[in-house]
Amino acid sequence: MAKRITWIVNNITLIGGIERVVCNLSNFFQQNGYKVRIVSLNSTHGTPHFELNPKVSIEHLGYPVSQILNRKQLKDFLGNFLKDETDLSDILITCHPWIAMPILQQKNLYKGKIICTEHSTWESYSRIRRVLNSLYYRKADQLVVLTENAQRIYQKHGVKNPVVIPNIITYFPKTVAPLDSKELISGGRLTAIKGFDRLIQAIALIKDDFAPWHLTIYGDGEEHDRLVDLIHQNHLEELVSIEHFTDELQKKLHAAAGFIISSRGEAFPMVALEALANGLPVISYDIPSLREIDGCTKTLIIAKQGDVADLAAKIKRYISAESHQKRGEASRKLAANYSLEKVGEKWLTLIGS
Repeated sequence: MAKRITWIVNNITLIGGIERVVCNLSNFFQQNGYKVRIVSLNSTHGTPHFELNPKVSIEHLGYPVSQILNRKQLKDFLGNFLKDETDLSDILITCHPWIAMPILQQKNLYKGKIICTEHSTWESYSRIRRVLNSLYYRKADQLVVLTENAQRIYQKHGVKNPVVIPNIITYFPKTVAPLDSKELISGGRLTAIKGFDRLIQAIALIKDDFAPWHLTIYGDGEEHDRLVDLIHQNHLEELVSIEHFTDELQKKLHAAAGFIISSRGEAFPMVALEALANGLPVISYDIPSLREIDGCTKTLIIAKQGDVADLAAKIKRYISAESHQKRGEASRKLAANYSLEKVGEKWLTLIGS
């Protein structure tokens, strides 16, 4: 059985879903007898934002972000990495297609198995990138996707037997959120794909009925100033605020009464699982991965994708309800399907094979 695992990511010191997943799984692998190493391509120093077993080693390669588009240079750089890595690990796991592609082009330089993980939606890629992904992922020993929807897409485009292993939720509070506040929250990178502009617009449509409720969006990113301007333009200063990413997100989730996802697309939103684990009802645009999480339970409150008025109506109906406890309890049960015990076994089976 393979005992040495190396992850290669773009920058393990960033705050994001991939970095969280890599740390969670690294801890799990280490606890199950594997020797785990994280290789961070673009960083020169630093530690992960998320908790990491001190036995997991980190190596910073310091490859400049400015040179990412130089495909030949990146290929040569990763080729040298593979030559060195071939005696250091039995399994190499990639997390980004732009790293996976030059590695798979030179697969013969590495004697171990290569597992590629795909964390983005098919729709989020350009047409050229979709073609390249489907071509090069065929060379991997295994492609891991997060949803059955993604599995069907890659099978349709010639990738044999992609395996579905969803993300893991590792923290379950001892008690569910009391849901007795008038606070709704949302969070993530402040980028266009997250659709926070549409969320602000939805609150604007119901602002006369929204108070005494309040919405806080937690995150940082290039859309910050535009979103703040949008709040001012719609005179929502008393109803909506944007706060920096917080280290106390679990505390914020537990104190809130609902979580909103306004994204234009999500591969598998970790923050949704964290909200559900807190017993926090989730209101979301229609996203395939969230549909899969919800199954046939109708626990999640789902609005038509891109329909701001429908999202506004769903939010208004939610805040008008007398009680949210039953939905909160159902939310907690959904999150249990993605526990470390259940999902981790799938990873151990895959690696063990």
